[in-house]
Amino acid sequence: MRLSATIARAARLTLTQRVSPMAAPALRATSAFHAQAAPTSTRPFSSTSTLLKKGGKDKGGKADKGGKGGKKSKKDDADEDGAEADGLTREEIDALLKKTRSKMDKSADWARTTVFDGVERGRGRVMPALLDNVKVAIPDQGSVPLKSVASITVRQSSLWVEVWDGPTMKHVESAIHKANLPGMSPQRDGNALKIPVSRPTGEVRTAILKSLHETIEMAKNQIRTARQEGLKALGGRGEEGADEVQKMTDELVHDIEKLFVNAKKEFEKA
Repeated sequence: MRLSATIARAARLTLTQRVSPMAAPALRATSAFHAQAAPTSTRPFSSTSTLLKKGGKDKGGKADKGGKGGKKSKKDDADEDGAEADGLTREEIDALLKKTRSKMDKSADWARTTVFDGVERGRGRVMPALLDNVKVAIPDQGSVPLKSVASITVRQSSLWVEVWDGPTMKHVESAIHKANLPGMSPQRDGNALKIPVSRPTGEVRTAILKSLHETIEMAKNQIRTARQEGLKALGGRGEEGADEVQKMTDELVHDIEKLFVNAKKEFEKA
């Protein structure tokens, strides 16, 4: 009996030793499962990126506040459009050039008319155009051309100025005296002014020529003033259109200087 019990215990022990190696992997797997299931940290899981959590900060550390990072400011737009905003369009430049040219032409035309009349006067011709440049200062009306307040005709070798309004006579007479026309002095004759125009002497021709020279210089100064105003309106000498202003200035100044040279030659012939 004792021998049988001993044999039975030995058999069970042997069976247990054979089963343990096979059960070991299962036991190890069970231990691993419990190890993975155990929490390693109390920090909650989140799918939000780190950049978004930090308020959209970039590498420079500046946050995108109020949407400024994705929206252009008015200043940015002004910087981009600065050249167009500060400059002039071609249409505006052309308009300024036209205005400047008009001012210059008025001065040049005045010089041409005055020189022509002076040359005719130097030749001894009598014509109403000799009084074209006379301006009459009338109270409450300002300065007006003589031909707007009187008629001018030629009778023999004299100019006759008939004033339409009696009280204006004294203003007309004063204007003709102030015009300082060489060899011409008005004389009252009823409601008219008679201005004898004798054939000019050498002294009178010299005075006429001197007056024409002054006219030319005045016209040149007026043209240069128009040039300065034009350049200023364009923005300066280096701006578009400035060369055109200078070109028209040079052309007109040259033209009226040539006028005086030709007038001088005419006076030398007389």
